[in-house]
Amino acid sequence: MIDHSQLPIYGICLDPTCHSLRPYCNSCIQQLHSKHVASLISFEQIQSWIKSRMNSIPEIKKFIKLSQDLINILQFVNNFQEKEINQENMEKLRISQLNLLANDLTKIDHLLQFPNWSETNKQLLEIFKYCQTMKNIHYLELSKDQPENKNALEQNILVQVQPKKINVQKPLIDNFQDQNQQQQLGLEKEGLKQQEFPQELETEFWSGSRFIRTKLLINLQNNNQIQYILDGSIIRSDQIKDTSIRPEILTNLEQIQYLQWKGDFGNNNKKIGKWIATWMGNTLDGVGGQYTNDGKKNGKWKELFQNYWKEAQVYEEGEYDNDLRIGDWKYNYQDKTINGGKYNQKGEKVGQWTELSENFWDKSQIIYNGEYKDGKKVGRWVIQYEGVEIGGGQYEDYHPQNMLFQEYPYYSFFQESFQVKSLPFSANIKANDDIANSNKNGKWIELSDGFYCNSQVTYEGQYRNGKKIGRWDIWWKKDYDDKIKVQIGGGLYDEEYSFKIGKWIEQSERFWDNSQVILKGEYKNGKKIDLWTIEAFGQQVGGGLYNKENSNKIGNWIELCDGFYGAAQIIQKGQYLNGKKIGKWDICYRENENQPFIQIGGGVYDESTSVKIGNWIELSDEFFDRSQVTFNGWYKNGKKVGKWSSYLKKNYGDFQNVQIGGGSYNEQDSLKVGEWIDVKEQFIVFQQLVYKGVYRDGKKIGSWMEIEIRKNQTRGIVNYDK
Repeated sequence: MIDHSQLPIYGICLDPTCHSLRPYCNSCIQQLHSKHVASLISFEQIQSWIKSRMNSIPEIKKFIKLSQDLINILQFVNNFQEKEINQENMEKLRISQLNLLANDLTKIDHLLQFPNWSETNKQLLEIFKYCQTMKNIHYLELSKDQPENKNALEQNILVQVQPKKINVQKPLIDNFQDQNQQQQLGLEKEGLKQQEFPQELETEFWSGSRFIRTKLLINLQNNNQIQYILDGSIIRSDQIKDTSIRPEILTNLEQIQYLQWKGDFGNNNKKIGKWIATWMGNTLDGVGGQYTNDGKKNGKWKELFQNYWKEAQVYEEGEYDNDLRIGDWKYNYQDKTINGGKYNQKGEKVGQWTELSENFWDKSQIIYNGEYKDGKKVGRWVIQYEGVEIGGGQYEDYHPQNMLFQEYPYYSFFQESFQVKSLPFSANIKANDDIANSNKNGKWIELSDGFYCNSQVTYEGQYRNGKKIGRWDIWWKKDYDDKIKVQIGGGLYDEEYSFKIGKWIEQSERFWDNSQVILKGEYKNGKKIDLWTIEAFGQQVGGGLYNKENSNKIGNWIELCDGFYGAAQIIQKGQYLNGKKIGKWDICYRENENQPFIQIGGGVYDESTSVKIGNWIELSDEFFDRSQVTFNGWYKNGKKVGKWSSYLKKNYGDFQNVQIGGGSYNEQDSLKVGEWIDVKEQFIVFQQLVYKGVYRDGKKIGSWMEIEIRKNQTRGIVNYDK
């Protein structure tokens, strides 16, 4: 018991627990002082804790936003999974495990000390895509009277989800419940799965005047061999050594045809030691570097630019440490050095950077200049074309005070909520790249994806927190030296969701000076609705209707074939049912805008599956006035089978077809078999080159001759291994 009688008399003690008649007895003062010191220590600890986690706030904020949206979509899944989704699909998409995960997503307070928020958000994004796919299944399940939709979905589910497949239950839930046992959360890497294949993707090549698209089939054999198949011909086969990780899938056609890496594998089937690169059989000077015994890049490396091809011979040089780029890296282009910038020890870009555009090539020398902060773009970035500033804008600094109330920029997933697309692996893997960037804000001038010297198209408008808002205009400058650019289109973005709304005028995807194709119509919530028209050279040449519910094409349509331009004015005419081609479609061509379109090809699409069936006459990918090559043959369930022949029309309107080649496809895989005469790329009337030889299950074997058929002259012989 405290003896207050010995203390001076000052009045009643202010401590309500003390009954002394003094303001504060010595004992109370001592206790209060101890509490105050403890509070100061606690405050300093909290302050230190906050400071140490300031850089995590943007990632925590992303986690919260993504978690909220994920919970919403999981609630949607809960509402329909037991009623409308069959058990097979439920098991395929691991719905039960996702439900377990939903409970942990709300326990954000338990995760505030988690050390790697970036990796957490990457995994949540993968789960979000899983859930979005399930939502797509729901809508297609409601359309059971259209089985082609369901079949298409089942073929595409794993294509979209699998490229970064994760074990939902173990890596996530275990980490959330016991963060002390596992300090770093990472994706479970798996090799390619047989059910992901075959997979079709579009690739392109440069013909000398324009890019031409073609379809490439990628297949995985039971012996872990990846095959790249172009029109029934296997143009490349790669044996997968390390099946524990996903190998790189090439999408650049020239790299598929000409690029090879050479080196050794260790006992664990991982790359070790020195590796070098060859192009068309010739060693590329200095390209390559060292792998450690566990298959990681280390030391000095010279690498090929991701878009490397004959018109983009660009190299990147720098140093790796444990598979991470560190220190200074530079570009080498046309024997000139372009200083890139610096990577920190985490492999993140920092400081001032000069970057080449992803599609940098001889006719599109686009460079970006700006600053990185911990791997994120900050401040003003400038876009230059051949040394002249033509665009750019501001990235908002990702400092926590600025980022705390911004929205997480992945709303594009919602815009495609009714569509499941089959994408190249590289496209799926890159889906997370934008997460690392700060948000664009304010006025921006951006370049079109296909920007090059003959297609100088730019977009001008406003960003708010990474979203386009308000009026955006589309401009075009015909020639590099033009001082004046012409407005060719534009429209409005919704202020809240950044959807396109109202009337829009857009350029075609492959707009250039000899293909001035314009699309006109209306958007509602980011989706095309009602009538859209297609104009070329000032004339309406096509168009059709979109329904208002899901923006599917319906009714009669006239479409421009890919690559439509002055010397290749090709259209297709036919009917759509709920976004699928059905019935008879005609392919028509005219030599110039003053002439009528004449039917030169076409065929029939199956009414239920919308795949090609029966006899078809198709045009070569490179068809134009000096190369009027067509192919005539039979489709079965969307695959070429049996005998196919190639023909040449020498003049517009000429109905005298001259057969110049052909051969047979097998029925099982639609691979070329037996004797063939293939039409050479860039075949033209005054240089009619073909290849003649034998295929065995899609592979060329024995001797193949290059023949000039006008003169019946052999120009060369190439031998292939049997």
